[in-house]
Amino acid sequence: MPTEPPTATSERAAPHRSSGRRRRRRVRTWLVAVPAALILVLVAVFVWGELQPKPAGYAAGVASGDRWVRVTIDATSREEWVLFDFERGEVIEDDLTSPGWDLAFRRTKILTNSGVTNPAGPGGAFDLGEIALEDAALPPAAAFETDRFGGDDRDEPENPAIGRWYSYSFVRHVVSVKPNAYLVRTGGELDALVQFDSYYCDDGDPGCVTFRYRLVPKVPDGRPARSS
Repeated sequence: MPTEPPTATSERAAPHRSSGRRRRRRVRTWLVAVPAALILVLVAVFVWGELQPKPAGYAAGVASGDRWVRVTIDATSREEWVLFDFERGEVIEDDLTSPGWDLAFRRTKILTNSGVTNPAGPGGAFDLGEIALEDAALPPAAAFETDRFGGDDRDEPENPAIGRWYSYSFVRHVVSVKPNAYLVRTGGELDALVQFDSYYCDDGDPGCVTFRYRLVPKVPDGRPARSS
């Protein structure tokens, strides 16, 4: 039987089929190449960040200066809180429901002896803004922030003033202290002016919170009185 010659329609369809296959191959190539390139970029950024120098670190302990005391807290535990008392100038062994501590440390988290952390606690914190500890002056009154629930699920205690003492770089993987000074209400006869210096230990590992402080006269609480 004689073969019918190709029609004009079939001759036009063949190039279209070939072009369609080429487009599909290009799409598959892009679907593989783009994610691979993104993964390589993310790996490169991570490695670059890990190689960046970390801020200066300190060994846990207490050192006194002319106008302040420098303290480094070993807050490397992810489970245990470390409690510090300003007037005694030392870490104390106690629990969060005790009135005898002023700040609690666990990694980057810092709590005051107040609010949801300890409803009977006398503490709180007030952010004085960006100012050197040596230049910080006492306000006539301070609206001390007490601890409240926060976090993604609104179930983690935090202090909205001193709890924001640091910033984190996702590129460099570094925790940097903010240049702010804070006024901390204590359970004693004096308050404390506080400024943070580092989040790193002397071996470069994270989790050692270093701050300087000086004791100052009590500042009146400027929060509106609660109605009974």
